[in-house]
Amino acid sequence: MHVLLLGATGKVGAPVLDELLARGHEVTAVVRDGAKLPDAGATLHHRVGDVFDGAFVTRAAHGTDVVVCSVALRDAAQSERTPVTLIRTVAAAAAAADTRLVALGGAGSLRTATGADVVDAPGFPEFAKNEALGFRAALHDLIDSAPAELAWTMVSPPVSIEFEGPRTGDYRTGDDDLILDAEGASRISAADLAVAIVDEVENPTHPRRRFTVGY
Repeated sequence: MHVLLLGATGKVGAPVLDELLARGHEVTAVVRDGAKLPDAGATLHHRVGDVFDGAFVTRAAHGTDVVVCSVALRDAAQSERTPVTLIRTVAAAAAAADTRLVALGGAGSLRTATGADVVDAPGFPEFAKNEALGFRAALHDLIDSAPAELAWTMVSPPVSIEFEGPRTGDYRTGDDDLILDAEGASRISAADLAVAIVDEVENPTHPRRRFTVGY
C-alpha cells in the first residue's frame, strides 16, 4: 500500500513509520524537517509542508491508499491550530483525494468505570487538558460532520503510552470504554500502538467510528 503519514517524526508517528516500512509499505511522510527521517531507500518519500494547509494535504494524498494522521497538539488552546481544525482539514483532504483516513485521537474521550470521560475525571493533568478536550471535540465533529464519502477511523490510545516499551504485537481493542490491564493500568507501548494502527490500515475493521487499544 501507499500511505501518506502526517507527523512521521513524532513520538507515535515514528514507530508507525517504522512499522509501515517493516511491513513493506510505501510511505510518503509529511514533515517539517526531512533530515529527521530514517534512510529507508525507495519505499520512503517525504513532503515538507503544513498539515493545516488543506490544498497541500490534498495534493500529497492523491494516489495514496490511506492517510494516517499522527499529529500531537499540546498547544491546542493557541491560535486556530486545534484538533478540530486539524482533523476537519485532513478529513476533507482525504475525501477530495478519494482515499481513507486513519487518525490518532486522544484518550480523554474514553469512558471510565464511573461513566465519566477520562478528561472529566478528577486529577486529569492540566497540561494535557486542552489537547484532550480538543481531540474529543474532533471525534464528535467527525461523527457528526465527516464527508459522507469518506471512510474514516479514529484510534484512541490508552492513558499511558510507553515510548521506550517493547514491541510485543499483542493488544486488546475496545470501542468507547477505557481498557485496563490486570493491574488496573491503562497503557500500551508506542510500538504496539503502531502495530494496532497499521493493522487497521491493512485490514479496516472500524469504518466511520472510533476504537481504542490497550493491554
